[in-house]
Amino acid sequence: MSRLLIAVLLIVGLVNSAWRPVAAQDTTPPVDTRPGLQLQTLDEPALPLKPVNPRTAEEELKLNAKAWLMTGRLLQQREKLKEARDAYEKAEKLDPTSIRIYRALIELALQMRDADKALEYAAKVVDLDPNDFQLLRQLGVEMVKQQKLPQAIEYLEKARTSDRLKKNTGFFVLINRDLGIIYSGLQEIEKAADCYDVVLTALLNPAKFGLDRRTRDELQKHRSTSFEQIGTVLMRAKRHARAKAALERAAEENNGRPAAVNYLLAQLHFQQEEYDETLEQLETFFEANLDSGAGPFALLRRVLVKLDKSDSLLSRLKKLAKDNPRNGNLQNYLAEAYIDNKQLDEAEKIFRASIEDSPSPRAYLGLARIFRQQGKADELLDNLSRIENLPRMLAQGDELANLVPELETELAAIEGDPELLAELTELGRMRTKDGAGADDYSQVLLLAVLAHRSDQIDTATEFFRLAVQANPSQAAAVFQLHTQMLMGAERYADAAGVYQEAIDHPLLAASRPLYWYYRALALELTGETDKALESIGLAIKDGSFNAQGKAALEFRQSWIYYHAHRYEEAVERYVAFLEKYPNVELARQAKFSLSAIYVQIGKIRKGEEILEKFLAENPDDVGVNNDLGYLYADQGKNLEKAKTMIEKAVAAEPDNPAYLDSLGWVLFKLGEAKEGAKWLKKATDLENGDDPTIWDHLGDCHHKLKDVAEARAAWTNALKLAEEQPTPDAKLVKQIKDKLEIHKPKDGDARTESKDEP
Repeated sequence: MSRLLIAVLLIVGLVNSAWRPVAAQDTTPPVDTRPGLQLQTLDEPALPLKPVNPRTAEEELKLNAKAWLMTGRLLQQREKLKEARDAYEKAEKLDPTSIRIYRALIELALQMRDADKALEYAAKVVDLDPNDFQLLRQLGVEMVKQQKLPQAIEYLEKARTSDRLKKNTGFFVLINRDLGIIYSGLQEIEKAADCYDVVLTALLNPAKFGLDRRTRDELQKHRSTSFEQIGTVLMRAKRHARAKAALERAAEENNGRPAAVNYLLAQLHFQQEEYDETLEQLETFFEANLDSGAGPFALLRRVLVKLDKSDSLLSRLKKLAKDNPRNGNLQNYLAEAYIDNKQLDEAEKIFRASIEDSPSPRAYLGLARIFRQQGKADELLDNLSRIENLPRMLAQGDELANLVPELETELAAIEGDPELLAELTELGRMRTKDGAGADDYSQVLLLAVLAHRSDQIDTATEFFRLAVQANPSQAAAVFQLHTQMLMGAERYADAAGVYQEAIDHPLLAASRPLYWYYRALALELTGETDKALESIGLAIKDGSFNAQGKAALEFRQSWIYYHAHRYEEAVERYVAFLEKYPNVELARQAKFSLSAIYVQIGKIRKGEEILEKFLAENPDDVGVNNDLGYLYADQGKNLEKAKTMIEKAVAAEPDNPAYLDSLGWVLFKLGEAKEGAKWLKKATDLENGDDPTIWDHLGDCHHKLKDVAEARAAWTNALKLAEEQPTPDAKLVKQIKDKLEIHKPKDGDARTESKDEP
């Protein structure tokens, strides 16, 4: 057979063999049953890798999280923001401890303009890394933008105290600048001064903090961190040397020109009792003809008094006014100086000219001063009522504490002139005999407040009602003033009536639940418990209060039962309240009240347990120290411990009659009746010391000292006070009556001694 034929046969045989089905082959290679990847039958299978140290489940999750993180970044680069967010969120679920993932989420949220989400993620980063001072500052600044200042302070303070933040860097200075601005705005001057002191040091010595020019320029150009502002804050904190350094630098930056900084330096010198320097700086300030309000002229008056040059004030002001006739504040102050010198006509001319040019509260108040001294009631009432924002100032709250001092002084002067006040009252009645209109609002509100200040409650009520009639849109503010007055005067029934007027007022329908709440208190204090419960029930039923408001309503409801001595219902309410609202501020008082009720109904140990648990958690709480100490003393147990606890309370609040009563009582129980009587007598001398229990204890001390006459006097007073309570304590009343009966004086005896214990 030729070689060519043999080759052909071999080739054909091989081809046939290759294409023959496997099962038909005479011999087959062994099949590898291991799982693997085969592209062709005869390929060696690619088997899965079996690592020497296999990954843990946690590592697998973190690896998958990184994969989703990278996916999110790719999608974010391609502007597919929603898909990127989904990828990042999947990464977060897989690895919620990864700061890198949260930083990516923050960046994406800001890109999507979702500030709330960015803050949420940033807060998580801070939780994971409390020393990330850069992010903490970003959070603080964002909180400032949202006007959430407590949170801003919290973040910035954490940034400032971060272990990783070096205290000699520009970043540290900027954080102090941020905090200084916030604290200054909140009038926390000492804290602001601490921060501004750092900024001042950095500005005076930039190299110490490595400040670059950009940071220095930012600090110096920012009004809140100018040398002038820094000096002002440091001066208010009475850090005189540092304030002087800042203000002198401010003066240098003004190239020695007279400016407002001279007035600040004058104030600083005055604080340091450097009166000649004060006057020198003021004179420099006045030469510049700057208008900085009335403050510089008031300071001029004060420094002239200190230098015994008061007689020169008027002449100095006249000269200044001549040189600067357009300065309204100066003109008004000159007029007031004329009043002080009894030159009323000259003062009136200036004030009237000022009003024609530009009406101002100070000018109207100045004319009121003149007309009060002249006894001209008509003009006095007219000018006082024209003071801009007078109704708002009158409605600020108790004792008119937010009035400008000059107005407060004027009202006090009117109050001290009964004849003038009576004339003003009759004038107001005459002007409103046909009812009060919008133009009468300021006048009648002013007359109501003046009557209130003079304890003429009925007259004040008359004008408060006219104020509601004159300006119904301000009814809420007037009702608030009126009811505050009546509650303060303990005219609870009248207050309940005014609250009802507020409830019925057509413009105050939205506030009815609030008035039901207040009315309930007034009604209970009059002894009308069922009506009080009905009123608070209406408020609760309304359902428009937030969680804090609902807690306040339910607490008031519990208190009404307690005050009415309906103890079983009170216990039920307080227990339910504490289960529902365990962490609200009122929970503390609820625990105290519940403890007191248990004591009243004879479950003294339960009452003690509540206070003991509270004390263990709050060992410095003065209220619980007093209450638990009193409980121990009343039972005659743990007396030395009780005394120590009560002394802690008295040290914290030395004029609290309840705490003084506790101290007197524990001393009595320790056999120190004379010392106890001293503290109890001090308690009865205090404004709120007319309490039947205190007088009862004082009587017991006198009896122990064998001074039965004094004991009877104290018990008699205690009985009177106990019986005058809206809801008298029957147990206490009986106890005092029994003592008085036992120690009834014999006929003809002014003093009876007895060794019997009360």
